[in-house]
Amino acid sequence: MADGALCREPVELSGRERSVLRTVAVRGMESELFCELEAGHGHEHAAPVAGGMWLRWWPGRRVLEARAACGAQSDEGAACRVLGGHEGSHSFDLAEPLFPADAGWSGARR
Repeated sequence: MADGALCREPVELSGRERSVLRTVAVRGMESELFCELEAGHGHEHAAPVAGGMWLRWWPGRRVLEARAACGAQSDEGAACRVLGGHEGSHSFDLAEPLFPADAGWSGARR
């Protein structure tokens, strides 16, 4: 059973970020991404893009980089899907929020 919830803060890939991803042969990625860290974390957000690429963002700063996944596994064998060195709980201990992202919750869209 999950203890916490995912942050799910949304972010749009910029044109520059999409261009960089195309140069490393990442195609077909979604433009809108969501933070995969535990809700209530610090200022850094992180979302998987594709092919081991992650977008990390803070107020006023964004970083697109290749990072390894966490690698932790639950007792049931589920792998943590968050980037290595993440803060908070592992993804297998987190639940999706109980509300849809665009349901008007004040933290869902900015």
